[in-house]
Amino acid sequence: MSQHLPLWIDPHIHLFALSEGQYHWLKPSNTPFWPDKSAIAKNTTENDLLRAARGQLAGFVHIEAGFDNQRPWREITFLERHCTLPFRSVACIDLTSNDVGSHIDKLKTYSSVRGLRHILDNDASSLLRRPDVQWGLRHMAARGLSFDGQFDLADSHAVRSLLYMLEQEPTLRIVVNHCAVAPLSTAHLAFKMWRNNLRYLAETGQVAFKFSGLEMQERNWQWPRASVVLNTLLETVEISQLMFASNYPLCQWRMPYETLWQGYLDITASLSDEQKAALFSLNAKHWYDIV
Repeated sequence: MSQHLPLWIDPHIHLFALSEGQYHWLKPSNTPFWPDKSAIAKNTTENDLLRAARGQLAGFVHIEAGFDNQRPWREITFLERHCTLPFRSVACIDLTSNDVGSHIDKLKTYSSVRGLRHILDNDASSLLRRPDVQWGLRHMAARGLSFDGQFDLADSHAVRSLLYMLEQEPTLRIVVNHCAVAPLSTAHLAFKMWRNNLRYLAETGQVAFKFSGLEMQERNWQWPRASVVLNTLLETVEISQLMFASNYPLCQWRMPYETLWQGYLDITASLSDEQKAALFSLNAKHWYDIV
């Protein structure tokens, strides 16, 4: 029998205002060429999110969604005008831009902005070694902003570069997106590297991890695999460094939004109420300063 869902804070959602923003990545003629992209390429509002949550959502963190990558404050202006729930935002930043310093300073002036994101992906190792990128990370740390890192945690070269950056800048805080996108086979060397790299990053005390994004690797992912990955995380990092997130609306490729959160509750049945509260809301509140 399913347990009753607690209120949750979702630290990784995207809203789309197609008539206001650019969203080049959602257009059918642009990459990524996902066959199911049309299912998400539509206006997605806070009201849609609230309806999908059936009254259980207490707050959220909006992660930049390509509204306007050259003028990322436009997306923040839109969100702060339209959103009513307690929320924070992670704005887009181009760490290779000549304007990175002034963009960080401008974004810091918006009340909802707590973090910035430059999608690193396969370029993580080379980008993190660039002096201009390192300068941008130091500048956002100096402004009290965290960085949402999105890259393959099995990439040890990228992790080493990030560890060097964290050692050089002890006030920098990183939140790793979609760390549930672990290598598929637990017997594979890549899974062991993923787990070891989690531990190295966690030991700095400057990094948190979102359990989210399983659909980015495998649209038809199954709960037994999700449970194995979560248990590995719980054995490897402090629970205070881990938070459940959805990647809404992309998570709905696999299942309805509320069903995802019910599944999170089901695979944490053995945890205490305090541990569940940390994973469902308290850690997100702490890492993103949600009030």
